[in-house]
Amino acid sequence: MRFAALALALSAALSFMAPASAQEDWKLASAKRAPDVGAQFDQEFADAVTKNSGGAGKIEIQFVGNEQEMVQQVLRGRLQFGATSPLGLAAAMPEMAIFNTPYLWLSREERDFVYSNHLVEPLKKMFDEKGLVLLSIQDAGYSGVFCKMYCSNPSSLKGQKTRVSPSAASKMFYESLGAIPVQLPLADVWPALEQNLVVAGDLPLGFFANTPGAATAQNFVYTQHTHSSWLYFANKRVWDSITPEARKAIIAAMPAPLETSDRLMAYQEEAAKNYTAKGGKVYPLTDEERAGWASLITPNIPAFVATLSPGAQGLFETIAAAKKEFAAKNN
Repeated sequence: MRFAALALALSAALSFMAPASAQEDWKLASAKRAPDVGAQFDQEFADAVTKNSGGAGKIEIQFVGNEQEMVQQVLRGRLQFGATSPLGLAAAMPEMAIFNTPYLWLSREERDFVYSNHLVEPLKKMFDEKGLVLLSIQDAGYSGVFCKMYCSNPSSLKGQKTRVSPSAASKMFYESLGAIPVQLPLADVWPALEQNLVVAGDLPLGFFANTPGAATAQNFVYTQHTHSSWLYFANKRVWDSITPEARKAIIAAMPAPLETSDRLMAYQEEAAKNYTAKGGKVYPLTDEERAGWASLITPNIPAFVATLSPGAQGLFETIAAAKKEFAAKNN
């Protein structure tokens, strides 16, 4: 009996003692869900971290529809990793608002050059100052305009109630078109479309085509006015708890900036086919037509940038100088 009692006491004591090398259960929070290809990118990121962490932790993906709230949870350490767009980060990091500026990029090549050569290090520093670690910059696509009615001509949006995101750039875009901005969280957009509270909005087609809104707003215009990067990051305390060797291995396993773009574009083409198969109509724009949309927006960009934080304005200047460098190299 004494041996049994001793064994029981020892078992109870050991139950309170976790080995120093115990694997942590981490969560990666994201607004992406299958069949969106972004959910596949999230899983690949999670697998790479788990595989190269040296047994420190294993990542489970958790869907969080409110990106701004998710970022706060990662900052507090309640969630360990996050993936979101600049829009999701702008509340915690006002400088990120600059990336929501319409028509910021003239081409994919220009965008990739500026990110790879001039933005990676400043962004890492910004994240570090907030207690986060930027691990990878990938692609979430370009936004187009979805509508319940024909809207490939921007004049069709004049006087129409249009959903805007929690972004000053989004409001500026639609005000420049003469639309009536209605700010709504993403989850509220689908019932708002059904009830005619709004008749239009903007998202990347690859994302929009898999939402309930695709059945209601069956017109999609390839304005490509705003690009969304997809940024993977970690809580700094969690990151620092991983051994230096494992951190180095994880970084080495990350794809180069925007390396997933080709896969994303292929998925967007499939999403367009699925959208049209269900009754949707897509409207590609000629360069002249796209310039017509842009001509209504770009005159208002300097005044918009002037309303942003000094950090955002500094980033805009960095981007402008890098764009000039790119142009000089390619002329």
